[in-house]
Amino acid sequence: MFVPFRLACPPGARGYLARVLRALDGWRIAGAAGAAVLLSLGVLVSPSLLDFFSPAEIAVAWLEHLAELGVLAAGLLLAYTLLDEALPRTLQLRLALLCALLFVAACGLAVLLYAYYAHGFEHLPPPLRLLSDALHFGLPAVFLAIIADLHQRSLRADCAAYAAELARVQQDQGDAEQQLALLQAQIEPHFLFNMLGNVRRLYRTRPEDGAGAIDSLMRYLRSVMPQVRNTNGTLGDEIALVRAYLELYRIRMGPRLAFTIECDARLLQLQFPPMLAMTLVENAIRHGVERAGGGHVLVRARTGRATLELEVIDDGPGFGGAASSGTGVGLVNVRRQLAARYAGRGRLALTAVPPHGACAHITLPLGAVPAASPPRPGTQEA
Repeated sequence: MFVPFRLACPPGARGYLARVLRALDGWRIAGAAGAAVLLSLGVLVSPSLLDFFSPAEIAVAWLEHLAELGVLAAGLLLAYTLLDEALPRTLQLRLALLCALLFVAACGLAVLLYAYYAHGFEHLPPPLRLLSDALHFGLPAVFLAIIADLHQRSLRADCAAYAAELARVQQDQGDAEQQLALLQAQIEPHFLFNMLGNVRRLYRTRPEDGAGAIDSLMRYLRSVMPQVRNTNGTLGDEIALVRAYLELYRIRMGPRLAFTIECDARLLQLQFPPMLAMTLVENAIRHGVERAGGGHVLVRARTGRATLELEVIDDGPGFGGAASSGTGVGLVNVRRQLAARYAGRGRLALTAVPPHGACAHITLPLGAVPAASPPRPGTQEA
């Protein structure tokens, strides 16, 4: 009973044959045909050819030779395409193996061609003659295979460069959007007005605390301005910014806000994207501690197996609390920047902390660079 090929052929073989058919495009066929025509012109270069043969005989001989080369070119083209699609792209010495197998195919085709004209394999020429003809046919095929491999590598390099450039443009766009959002959310006028109002009140009632508030505000502005403009930074820079922000916010909330920063001094030199931890701390304050009327914020940095992990934990109402008026832009920006910078290797996880509270956990691939500033104290509680 007749069984259709598309049903009898395994799915893997169907995919392989589909790749082979796609690879046999017009450019590849034209290259093989052009090589056959160029090789066939060798019979016409003898200056004394017209002394022994008529133009008609020369034309017939040339067409016969071209037909032979066409058959060899078609066979070698098919063999190259089958081998090129069968060998894995990541195989070591792939090009050398492909060229060796292609030359073996050229030897086999030369033997078959001589057997065709001799009506069998009994009267084949000497092995050296077979090897010479195989070199005559196989070396151009190997040369074309090397050119095709270099062309494919060039195309892959161009695609990789285009993808990297596209990722860089997307990252720059995400950084610009994050900077605008941070400028609006972190240094917005009402925030500064509230801080200045608290400073004025403290100067009237407790002048010493007012002076400390001015110092905290200056440290915060001194830390936040470079971070907003930079696209790269260290964990030490981010910890300094977080500490200045929490100290400044404690002026507004007073003893109702407490915080702890746990970070070993050796981690301060590690690379860390600017403003990521700052965004999580602001989220913990606005949607956690403030909504609960006060509480504690823990910022903890540590290393795992080839990763840098940073946690921001608050003891606010958690995910089961009252609805927030926030838009969630900060967390969206964090995830977007992690995706653009680390291509799936950076993650943000949000989990609940029993009995109440929330934890934002960032995981980054570990990488260290020398820090420009001296190490800061590793742990601070307030």
